[in-house]
Amino acid sequence: MLDPTEVQQVDDAIRHHYRTFWPSAAVEDEVYLDGLVEDRLPGLHIAEIRPKDWPGITILATIGAWTGTRDSNHNLEFLALATSDVRTVRTRLAKVAYYNAGPPDHRLGVGHTIPIGEPWVKCSNLDHVLLSVPYLWGPSLEDLVLADRHIRVLWALPIYRIEAEYRHLHGLEELERKLEADGVDVLDPFRNPAVQGG
Repeated sequence: MLDPTEVQQVDDAIRHHYRTFWPSAAVEDEVYLDGLVEDRLPGLHIAEIRPKDWPGITILATIGAWTGTRDSNHNLEFLALATSDVRTVRTRLAKVAYYNAGPPDHRLGVGHTIPIGEPWVKCSNLDHVLLSVPYLWGPSLEDLVLADRHIRVLWALPIYRIEAEYRHLHGLEELERKLEADGVDVLDPFRNPAVQGG
């Protein structure tokens, strides 16, 4: 059973973490209202963060995803970046949190891939998510250590199915090496794949 006081305290600490990390950004958050997600993660919020030095980019970050695995002292929150269609990216991010809050064999971590069954955004061919450390910002964003709980923030990065398959065959480091070597713009939902089939 969730203790409402603990939920409020942890959620407030996560909000503070985001606001401290992006002190000059506009940060708004609202509860994510969707039947299935709400049943599994009541009170899930998704913050919209608009850093002034990143015009045209919205960072979406969950607040409350940790409650899906509250019996553990090590919990996850998730973030994603949107260059367009913020509403759709918000939905994709909520689905990642929903999946992680499911049965124990659905628990996510760095390097896991998830099929999303539809494009990341309209007209995109990216239909999987790779969970990565938020390497654009480093460990000071990734780790939030509270008195009796460790919250880890992971980046939900849209990828191609073929890239997810490559990750399963060759490992996370090899996929990340391919993305970097090919100069892939991971913020572009219409980019070309970093690996080829065959």
